[in-house]
Amino acid sequence: MEVEDKERGVVRQPGALVKASTTQAVLKSAPMLDEHRAEILALAAQPAPVAAGVVAAAAVPAPAGLPLAGVTILELATLFAGPHGTTMLTDLGARVIKVEPLVGDRIRNIIQFPESGGAKVMQGKESLAIDLGTDEGKAIVREIASKVDVVMQGYRAGAMRRMGLDYDSVKATNPDVIYVNAPGYGVDGPYGGRPAYAPSIGAATGQPLANVGDTVRESDDLTLAEVQDGARRLSGAASMSNAQADGIAALGVASAIMFGLAARQRGAGGQELFSSMLNTGAHAMSAQAVVYPGCPKEPEVDHELRGLGSLYRIYDAREGYVFLAAMTPGDWERLARALAPYVDVANDERFRTNAGRNAHPKELIAILAEVFTKKTAAEWEAELLPRGIGCVELNMESIERKLNDPAFGAASGYLAPTVHPIFDEHDRIAPYVQFSRSLTQALPGVLAGQHTDALLAEFNGKSPTEINDLAARSVVGR
Repeated sequence: MEVEDKERGVVRQPGALVKASTTQAVLKSAPMLDEHRAEILALAAQPAPVAAGVVAAAAVPAPAGLPLAGVTILELATLFAGPHGTTMLTDLGARVIKVEPLVGDRIRNIIQFPESGGAKVMQGKESLAIDLGTDEGKAIVREIASKVDVVMQGYRAGAMRRMGLDYDSVKATNPDVIYVNAPGYGVDGPYGGRPAYAPSIGAATGQPLANVGDTVRESDDLTLAEVQDGARRLSGAASMSNAQADGIAALGVASAIMFGLAARQRGAGGQELFSSMLNTGAHAMSAQAVVYPGCPKEPEVDHELRGLGSLYRIYDAREGYVFLAAMTPGDWERLARALAPYVDVANDERFRTNAGRNAHPKELIAILAEVFTKKTAAEWEAELLPRGIGCVELNMESIERKLNDPAFGAASGYLAPTVHPIFDEHDRIAPYVQFSRSLTQALPGVLAGQHTDALLAEFNGKSPTEINDLAARSVVGR
């Protein structure tokens, strides 16, 4: 969409992260520097309003609890993006009912070891295994939808309408419902019916190109070997396990749900919300996706994929590698002083100013490359970090192995112990957010249909005999 900016003119940018049917977003120009100084100072000078009879919060602290306790979410989605969005909210106390096929969500067996592929996205949920191809199955889920706070669906355009589980159908029996659509390409438009996977969404938003820099050449005269090499690089960049489209989209889903709940709490009532993988990915790529007349080009990683220039870069050490981040004038001054015993860059006329350093990147890279080979990566980190210089040893292991290192993951609070029905005792990633007073929880994953009986009894009033009959006819699974 286009926004008229006071300083930059017409700015083309992604639309609102969450599209709302009732509380629609209003995108405005970015504020000018100090534009609202007078209003903010006037607001700060006003005494804080205190309602009559209200006791100061510090005097009577509220009991600690889970922030989303009492919120029930019905999940109608598969694989990772949407389901991981609701998983994050189970850590905050939300109750998430996952509807999946009789054989379970296919992510459960996407990796050879059973359940390992879906370990993350099943955490803290209650699983209802059901055949939505049957009238009885659809009726059961529609009844559950009439009693929840949030419905999150991640299927292609038209799928929910065919099952009578679209927003209008659910709203008829649950007018205060927050209904979040979270498919890959949206629910309408030319791509609404397309299947979406992380690599395809990543490619559509430009993430692979940002990751490969100029190592993939675009030309009409490419050889077959160059085409194949470029395809392998782009494929790897699009399907990397860290910072990929699924995880980014999950944050958009969680944000949409929280937005809907907050708006309802403030009196907006129930409404339909939209959050697509494509739009969330475009927001993540805002550095490239936001353009205006005369906008500077986003810096690209160099051909060796080592970094951006001389002072934001990977260097070889005597053993291992270091990443140096010293972009500001203050960073440079500290770095020059710290390296004085090895090389005098502070008095080199080429590097005295930021403009000079930018004008001689190759020369500075060569000097620093020589210096960093004098010690190991661990030694450089130990020497430079305490002096306020961003220089760290590169971790050459997978992030999973590093997190599971007790000296790092558990000691840093990144892991939490839990007990899984199959994996037994194991560590999982701790909740992403911690609070000073409110609680969080780190629950295990669940098996397909693990809660079918309990959910049918609670939400649908089914007796054990009726549930056994449904199971015998393969309408539900356990």
